Amino acid sequence: MGIIRKTIKTIAASPGAWPVVARVVRGEGITTLMYHRIQADGNGFQAPGVDTFREQMQWLKAECMPVHPDQFVEVLQGRRTRRPAVLVTFDDGYRDYHDHVYPVLKELEIPAVVFLATRFVDEGGMIWTDAVTWAVHHSPVSEVDLPWPGGSRFDLSAPGGRRTCVDACKAFLKNIGDEERNRWQEQLFQVLAVDPLGEGPGRQMLNWDEVRATMEYTTYGGHTHTHPILSRVDPSVAEWEIRKCRDRIFEETGVSPRYFAYPNGRAQDFNEQTKNILQREGFELAFSTVEGIQRRGMDPFAILRQPTGARTIGDFAWLVAGR
Repeated sequence: MGIIRKTIKTIAASPGAWPVVARVVRGEGITTLMYHRIQADGNGFQAPGVDTFREQMQWLKAECMPVHPDQFVEVLQGRRTRRPAVLVTFDDGYRDYHDHVYPVLKELEIPAVVFLATRFVDEGGMIWTDAVTWAVHHSPVSEVDLPWPGGSRFDLSAPGGRRTCVDACKAFLKNIGDEERNRWQEQLFQVLAVDPLGEGPGRQMLNWDEVRATMEYTTYGGHTHTHPILSRVDPSVAEWEIRKCRDRIFEETGVSPRYFAYPNGRAQDFNEQTKNILQREGFELAFSTVEGIQRRGMDPFAILRQPTGARTIGDFAWLVAGR
């Protein structure tokens, strides 16, 4: 069955079959692709490689219509395009966007949006989810009891043990308040006997010079200042996070951001109050991590996106098709 599925996807991505797939399977709307990192070499974080990304963008350029974010509403509300419309987005603002992604986008003349968590552009360091990932994978201990109530014991020496532990840590920490998360996270680092900020992998995030150097084909959007889950902080904190992020981008680029992506981005990670704050602060579109294709009439402050873990062009085409 796997071979049959792989063959179907490979055929779907071909120039002869793709127009039919795009029209019949995908239908109208905009596919928004959601990337985070692109790897040039192994550093402990999972992400597509540079060659895979280049192949995906070459296929996208040949078979789809990459759109600029400023065209998003017009394309969505207009007539159906001959080729499926696709928007490329990157969350968080990793350094590899400047080093490895932007050269590909510039060569192919594909626009993209990068959503910046501005504290990390200002100060360096790691977003908390990356800090947890790095800490688990680089802990010197062979077993760990997760420190919170109900936390399980993990054998970090077992095959896949560290990855399973990371998943368990994130599942717990993403579902509690921001202050409580900070407390448990510090205790986690203690039981892991590692300091990801002091011993970490070096600079991971863009700096402002790199942001400015990539603006020809990049629109920079907001992603809060410190990357909290907005529905789990006080509304006054959420407002400060959104405004601070907006102001830092404007101060450094001279362009006030109009687009935003919610940290973590599940349906429970933002709410009507969050959307109202964004609108008051001048944002026009906001992107979630809820999967799907954005259709006409859908909420512009809860835009659907497609994750980008595809290993083959067939898988990638299927993803663009919303499957």
